Amino acid sequence: MRRIVTLLTDFGLSDPFVGMMKGVILGINPHAVLVDLCHGSKAYEPSEAAFALITAYRFFPQGTIHVAVIDPGVGGPRRPLLVTCDGHLFIGPDNGLLAPLAEKAESSGVRAITATRYFLHPVSVTFHGRDIFAPVAAHLSLGVEPAELGEPIDDYVRLTLPRAAPFGTSGIKGEILHIDRFGNLVTNVTRVDLKHLAAGDLPAEFLVHVAGLEVPIVAYYGQVAPGVPGAVIGSADCLEIFVNQGDASRLLGVGRGAEVVVGRKDGEESRL
Repeated sequence: MRRIVTLLTDFGLSDPFVGMMKGVILGINPHAVLVDLCHGSKAYEPSEAAFALITAYRFFPQGTIHVAVIDPGVGGPRRPLLVTCDGHLFIGPDNGLLAPLAEKAESSGVRAITATRYFLHPVSVTFHGRDIFAPVAAHLSLGVEPAELGEPIDDYVRLTLPRAAPFGTSGIKGEILHIDRFGNLVTNVTRVDLKHLAAGDLPAEFLVHVAGLEVPIVAYYGQVAPGVPGAVIGSADCLEIFVNQGDASRLLGVGRGAEVVVGRKDGEESRL
């Protein structure tokens, strides 16, 4: 069966870990279609990977199996999970990584994986990506039903991604959720948030306040000169702060969790 299996890890590519996971999957289902979603996610940080996963999965066909392994608790008591959401299957550790997807799922959409017959044995205490998550994904790709892997649960570890909120009389406050390899600062202020805020006004009537600077909202990167910061609605449908042909994170000296405020040029937010 040519099921798609995506892989998202913090393993990087300088070690053979990702390749071994692929080998396990192909050893069980040689016809699986493997897609490297990302292997440069910040180590030990489930929340950043959760944002990447919930942003990316909808661009794959229904039936895709997504394996996500950012797992600082590997070898400990945390459980392996299977989440069914929007026709997709997600496999990963119970550390909050899959929680935003679990919140979207139906009541029976979250299962603790307890069927050890689908694991690779012996199971290493340091590499559940290879010995648990990869083989489970492979067996699912061959048609094993989720119900065969374990019982539904509702006590999974919660992780709520922060949302933007109203600020002042005509502003909105958010924070930086992700920094991509170009140094762009991706925030939790969405296109919908801006539409509600603007209420028909042009985005150019608003400014983004970050790191003590006022940054204009533009339609595309090239609308500001090289080396100059701006803000744009990016491919994730979120407001991102950039430096044209530069690194916004380095230039502005901010990282994940930093506060951003969007407000009218002539509003109280412009005096922050």
